[in-house]
Amino acid sequence: MIYEFSSCEKPRVAFISLHSCPLGNLGAKDTGGMSVYIREVAVQLAGMGYRVDIFTRKHEPHGGGIIQLAPGARLIHLDAGEQRETTEKISLYPHIDTFIHEIKKFARRQSAPYGMVFSHYWLSGIAGRQLARDWGVGHMVMFHTLAAVKNELGVGKPEPQLRLRGEKAVVRSCQRIITATSREKQSISMLYNAPPEKISIITCGVNMDLFKPRLDGQLKKDMAFSKERIILYVGRIEPLKGPHLLIEALALLKHRQDWRCLIAGGDQSSHDEIRRLKELAGSFDIGERLVFAGLVSQETLPGYYSAADVLAVPSFYESFGLVALEALACGCPVVASDVGDLKNIIIPGLSGDIVDKLDAASLAVKIEKWITRPLRTADEARAIRQTIERFGWDNVACELGKVIDALCSRAAGVV
Repeated sequence: MIYEFSSCEKPRVAFISLHSCPLGNLGAKDTGGMSVYIREVAVQLAGMGYRVDIFTRKHEPHGGGIIQLAPGARLIHLDAGEQRETTEKISLYPHIDTFIHEIKKFARRQSAPYGMVFSHYWLSGIAGRQLARDWGVGHMVMFHTLAAVKNELGVGKPEPQLRLRGEKAVVRSCQRIITATSREKQSISMLYNAPPEKISIITCGVNMDLFKPRLDGQLKKDMAFSKERIILYVGRIEPLKGPHLLIEALALLKHRQDWRCLIAGGDQSSHDEIRRLKELAGSFDIGERLVFAGLVSQETLPGYYSAADVLAVPSFYESFGLVALEALACGCPVVASDVGDLKNIIIPGLSGDIVDKLDAASLAVKIEKWITRPLRTADEARAIRQTIERFGWDNVACELGKVIDALCSRAAGVV
């Protein structure tokens, strides 16, 4: 059946996020920028009149049911295999059919049909492809990361062929692919033979109300920092994010006695990797300079960014680089590798620097530049924030709404 919608009616949109919950612990194994993206975009679209249901798997501590994120935006947990919050993503593949069945069962109880499916990551893309076919509606997908790109980098475990085949199948069948950068669009076109006209570039965003400068120095007081300059790392603790490279760079700065490195992220599943990082830091005799803060909530992160003298993003791969946007919104400069869209966002010398050659020596030079500058003033923090004011989530949702409306009109035969 093909559902038809009038040109003035906003469709109900089904967001599919099988492996990661938008309310999961950020910085944990499989919870990061994608979860922030889904939650923020869903709430913004709901504010524009769309009705959005986000489907994810039931997991601890969420045992099912409906969570109202905002008027018009709901988060729905359904049975789909493993119920631990963090698990091996590939282990969820056999449960995709169960997940589809549960979504369709839920949808049948609704008073209005879904007019669009928006899938996130390849596992969800497979589920979304089937749901869109069965409902006769359009399917748009955002992969967030790509197996072929990760395998080309050769950092961390190689991605399985099952994922590669799944991504290629979703690319062929979907009506629209959303990417956050022109670089990602190029990768999908070249590595997956996706027609360029099938891909829309819509940048990511940041919550400008939450992430803003806080110059009260409370975090430094709470953590008993005195006059040390703070180098901050925020994100998952995994090789692809480059925390080991950051430690190698910091080893080149150990002659300086005025810095500490604060590492925010990592949960129980990151225990082994954190142990390896601590051992690496110990081998360089800088172990006491590192503070592993563990998981930090979104509400707490602005204090970390505001207290830091610089955020380091030493990643080998980012589809966009959301933590950099968060830091910049808080007035914190960013030293980052040339990943995602950061080269087009960071203004050298004003809001940070890009490390063109990703090695420890180059990273150390850029970091040292920022921790030897005078402490930034409130005016400097505001100037950094002003460089990214165009990246509000409302603007992101507005562009997504245009794509949704166009695909729905096309499906209904509206010209």
